[in-house]
Amino acid sequence: MEVVLLPTPPPSPLTAPQQLTCSDETRVAEERLLAAKREGNLKAVMAEFASIKRQGYTLSEQAYTIVLESHACLRREGSPLTQMLQVYEEMVKSETIQASGNTYSILIRALCKRDIEVQKTVAMLRRQSDRAGNDQHHHNDISSLQLEGNADKALGLFNTAIKENCVEELQVDVFNQLLRVFSHHGDKASALRVYDYMTRSNMPKTNITFAALVNLFGRSGDIESAHHYFIEFTKDTTNQPCCHVYSALVDAYLKCGLVQEALQVVRHDMPNDQVKVTTIPYNAIIRHYCARGEMDLAKQLLATMTVQPDSSSYGPILSAYCQQPDAFTQATDIYNALIKTDLSKAYGNLANYALLCLKHDRSDKALEVIEDMRMAGLEPDAVLSERIVNFFVHKNQVPEAIGALQQVMEAMSSRSLQKASGRLVQAATHVVECVVRTLDGRFGPIFTVVRAISSASSPSIPVCLARPLTQSYRQHPKERGCVSSPRDFHLLYEAALVLTEDELPFAEFVLDLVSTMRISDNGLVLSQDIVLRVLSRLQVAGDTKAAAEWKAAFDPHSLSMALSPTTAATPMTALSSSSSTNTHQEEGQKSSLSTADILSKDMMRAVVRGDIGEAVSILRDQIVLASLVPSPEPMRDAIALAGKQGHLDEAQNMYSLSIQAFQEHFESQRAQRAVYMATNSILIGYAQQGNMEEAKKYYDQIKKMGHYPDGNAYASLLLGTAQSASTTDEATDALIIYDEAKRHHVKPTTFFYNVVISKLAKARKLEPALRLFDEMQRLFKLTPNAITYGAVISACVRAGSEAHAVRLFDEMLQLQRQEPRIGPFNNMIQFYVRQQPNRERALSYFQEMRRRHISPSAHTYKLLMEVYCMMAPYDMDKAHELLKEMQDKDHMRPQPTHYATLIYAYGTIQNNVEAAQKVFQQVSNNKGRHHGDEEVVYQAMLDTLIRNDRLDQAEKVYDQMCRKINKSSSPYIENLLLRGYGEKGFVNKAEALFERMSDDKSSPAGVVVREPSTYEAMVRAYVENSMINKAKSILDRMVRRQFPEKVVASVAALIFE
Repeated sequence: MEVVLLPTPPPSPLTAPQQLTCSDETRVAEERLLAAKREGNLKAVMAEFASIKRQGYTLSEQAYTIVLESHACLRREGSPLTQMLQVYEEMVKSETIQASGNTYSILIRALCKRDIEVQKTVAMLRRQSDRAGNDQHHHNDISSLQLEGNADKALGLFNTAIKENCVEELQVDVFNQLLRVFSHHGDKASALRVYDYMTRSNMPKTNITFAALVNLFGRSGDIESAHHYFIEFTKDTTNQPCCHVYSALVDAYLKCGLVQEALQVVRHDMPNDQVKVTTIPYNAIIRHYCARGEMDLAKQLLATMTVQPDSSSYGPILSAYCQQPDAFTQATDIYNALIKTDLSKAYGNLANYALLCLKHDRSDKALEVIEDMRMAGLEPDAVLSERIVNFFVHKNQVPEAIGALQQVMEAMSSRSLQKASGRLVQAATHVVECVVRTLDGRFGPIFTVVRAISSASSPSIPVCLARPLTQSYRQHPKERGCVSSPRDFHLLYEAALVLTEDELPFAEFVLDLVSTMRISDNGLVLSQDIVLRVLSRLQVAGDTKAAAEWKAAFDPHSLSMALSPTTAATPMTALSSSSSTNTHQEEGQKSSLSTADILSKDMMRAVVRGDIGEAVSILRDQIVLASLVPSPEPMRDAIALAGKQGHLDEAQNMYSLSIQAFQEHFESQRAQRAVYMATNSILIGYAQQGNMEEAKKYYDQIKKMGHYPDGNAYASLLLGTAQSASTTDEATDALIIYDEAKRHHVKPTTFFYNVVISKLAKARKLEPALRLFDEMQRLFKLTPNAITYGAVISACVRAGSEAHAVRLFDEMLQLQRQEPRIGPFNNMIQFYVRQQPNRERALSYFQEMRRRHISPSAHTYKLLMEVYCMMAPYDMDKAHELLKEMQDKDHMRPQPTHYATLIYAYGTIQNNVEAAQKVFQQVSNNKGRHHGDEEVVYQAMLDTLIRNDRLDQAEKVYDQMCRKINKSSSPYIENLLLRGYGEKGFVNKAEALFERMSDDKSSPAGVVVREPSTYEAMVRAYVENSMINKAKSILDRMVRRQFPEKVVASVAALIFE
């Protein structure tokens, strides 16, 4: 499969360096910061910011704003705003820069958002502290969070904006966010100060404004003022009745102890005012009853709700029962109802119930809760997990304790396991101590515990587990049968390595392990890392005899470190015996090996010619049936190439025949290596054809051998994964596969780096792409080829980094090894057409291409047409002339995409619908002459009609398209219609179109598959028509597709901004 090239740039036409003026410095600084911001990496922005300051560039208010916006958009949730505020302080200290209302808006929004984060985190930590028994660690975390003082800082900035006469430049949402924060803190003075300036500035009051004010006065017990602002809300004709404000009034009544009035609002006022009733006000009243122990009233209200109860309806009742010593039955009834709802926000209630089950000696129910959590996508926290395991330990129930440990760990993600590792190791240690106490320290149970906990602990085994593990291994030799896989032996060697000589006779232990490996040898190998670390430990200890014996036990020529076929008598004897045996084998097989080698090369040549049948025939009839053995290297290459060509059945046949021959005729060591090479190749074939089920099967086989795929196989897995229906974030998949290959010390290849960098480029992840480009040359001495440069330059162009793009393009042109490809030239032309429009620069790259006699592609001509018809001043005559030039000069027939470019130019840039329709009609009337994807022409025409308010005509063109062409699964045309329907208020049509599409990439032909942009278009349609709840439901569906977080966040911002 050919790697798809991503955008690439050419050299700057500037012939000599020029001195930058002050305004140039400002512009360059802003461009560099914007480019870094587009990467979506806050560290990259701050690194660029520091670099610009070091270089002495003049910084503008806009440059500081870019940095502040980057913090606001890219800051990791949960992190404090210290660095962002430092940037602001630095800006303030500058004598030449004056902060604007926009600056204050960015900062106040960020502080308010952070304050809400802190309040939620504090509430969560308090609940966790209650479950953990007032843990001091939680108290310390709460104190440090509260010391941030984000609300006070936001108020300080608001006051500064007033002093600087910038308050009228603040946007409505800034005032509302301040009101929300001060409402939560009960700070009436600050809230009323904000509201007063809001009124003075004639700011429009929204639902959020009044809800915050009603909440504020309710919290302070001033129900009259709360009611006053509610009445003011109802009189404001610009606001529609809103459940949010009514819910705030309910909450205010409850805070003032007026339950009947709260019920009146829910049962009468909201229905009478035609306000949609949700669970929110009901849940507030239920919480009020539960806080006062009025459980019967809470359950009565639950039973009479006019809407379906959710998890937050049952949660307060369950929580209250969990606090009562004799209410296990009632709690269980509520829990059984709770788990039928959406549990995504019910973790605390589930954890409380699990702890209640333990108190009532119902460990079986507690484990059921863990399973319910797992099914709901929740994970048990460290405290709960430790409590459940220790429950069985205290009862000396070792098998149950081990089972519980395994179950809680299976329910946790790798990240959660790392965070909980401390408590999990403690729990595992308690289980091991129980084994020592009750089962005479048997090896089997202890090893099971260590094997389970190893996924949560760091790469090394904790000493508290390593010590009993090694002791039990030595004391119970009859139980060593449970150690069988490379990973099992790896754990034991790791355990030995963390102990001192006083705790364990190291040399004796590791050499004894080698003997055990020989007894159970099924092609076992150790990682090179372990072999070298053990050898180093022996050498440092001065035990030369043990070091020599250890070294002789492993074959240094194997892929990893496989056991050599010799006995471990003495190193010299072993090597001598092996050499003698190999000499006789080589003499007996010399002639047959040379014949097999010749035939193997003939087989490979047949595959290269594409004569796959001939290749299989040579392998089967002339090699295998003649009792010869194919040469592993040509066999490896033949299987991989056949698979890449799409001949998977023949590749599978070749694989099976070769494996049979290797296992029958080669000695064990050589057979293992040959089988690995063939298996790696068949994996490559299946992966590159997108058959990930079969590829995964061979991936698992390689791991069972104790090996890992090579660099090319990992790259192929990445290519195959990208074709999977479940793949939504190729860049993240690329980094995961890269990390796994690096972790297992797999030697990378240029092909491997090309694929990973290409995926990063596609996602505009410039920093990691540049890092890998540097790494492949510096660490692995790999030479970038034309594809590598194409990929990394593409990353620069997509991220908007002109400086990096031009530098790398110049570097590529200076290479004498190979002629540049067309892709990088196209990328740079495209950069100066679409991202930084500059006709002169774009044409200079085309002229350089001509000078080097590089033939333009169809895409080159499309970009040249855009140079003239998309960039003012427009030259439509020249754009049309290019259609003839591409035929006369480069013998290429114009494709639909070239006519689509003209339609876009006329219809969406110049708003000349008639001219666009003329081009469209020309393509429609000459359908036979225009080979290619006619869908793009329809897409251009539909965009033209919708942009020019001709939706009815657009629908007719869409119907015509569906009748005349075989449409692809791409949703971009449907996205246009969704946009048009939303703008016109035809929500029902938008919904029907959206639901006709599918999320399954493997859908049959004719079914349109939704992309992130489809979800965005549908959300926009709902938001534009004030249907926020429906917009949220679409967002929820998008989240479940597991698209990249930044993509989902940008759509979420449409709803919550």
